[in-house]
Amino acid sequence: MGGQVIVDIDGVLVLAHSEKQDASATLEKTFGRHPLMGFVDHGSGGSGEPVAGLLRPGNAGSNTASDHMETAELALAQLPKKYRRGGRTLIRTDSDGGTHEFTACLAKRGRRLSYSVGMTITDAIHHAVLRVPATAWTVAVESGGEIRDGTLGRRARR
Repeated sequence: MGGQVIVDIDGVLVLAHSEKQDASATLEKTFGRHPLMGFVDHGSGGSGEPVAGLLRPGNAGSNTASDHMETAELALAQLPKKYRRGGRTLIRTDSDGGTHEFTACLAKRGRRLSYSVGMTITDAIHHAVLRVPATAWTVAVESGGEIRDGTLGRRARR
């Protein structure tokens, strides 16, 4: 672990072909479980290290704030103490983590974690983002430190 630790939180459907404890119908019209996992991102040169897993039935909601909060807490508990708070840890999740309750948990006073939560971009959001001045943005970087294509300071390859 260098200067920053990145923890990715995401759900995955695990299919079951028979009755298993807590297996149930999923949103994808299959049958199984829907665990929420936390992995430390070791960049392109390594694999993700699992640090948290919350077993859930197949019909568990995708954007359940309490599940995301519990998984984040479990993941943070696995990190060395110096990474559990402060700007050295980035928690990332897709739009399933995009709830006010979860982001408030990550931003609570004294914690000072960095976080990135994906979201669905509607036309209204797109137009609002275009009105934000360039000076308000921070360049997005890959886990190796290079500037991500399509962000400020670097044009997307076409």
